[in-house]
Amino acid sequence: MKTHHQHPASLENQLRSAILAGDANLSQAILIEYVEALRASWESLSERERSSSPIPRQARELLTWARELTLVRRALTSEQLARVERAIRYHPGSAAPASAIEYRG
Repeated sequence: MKTHHQHPASLENQLRSAILAGDANLSQAILIEYVEALRASWESLSERERSSSPIPRQARELLTWARELTLVRRALTSEQLARVERAIRYHPGSAAPASAIEYRG
C-alpha cells in the first residue's frame, strides 16, 4: 500500500478501519505511515504553530483508542479460547460444540 504524502487524518481513518477489522498487519503498516506523516506535519510547523497545534492531542486520542480496543479484543479472544478449551476438556474426543465458539467482530 503506497500512502506516501498522505495527510495524517486520512491515515487516521485508514488505521481506525484496519483496527476495527482486526487486521494487525495492515494496522501496523498504516501506523508506521501515520507516525511518519505526523512527523512531517509537525516538522513543517513553526514554533508558534506547534504551541497551538492539535497534532499531539489527536495522536494521543487515536493511540489511546487503538490501545483500548486492542486490549478489549485480546480479552474477548482469551475468553473465547478458554471457552473452547473447557468444552474440549469436558467433551474429549469430540469437536467443540458450536455454541462454544463465537465470533464477535
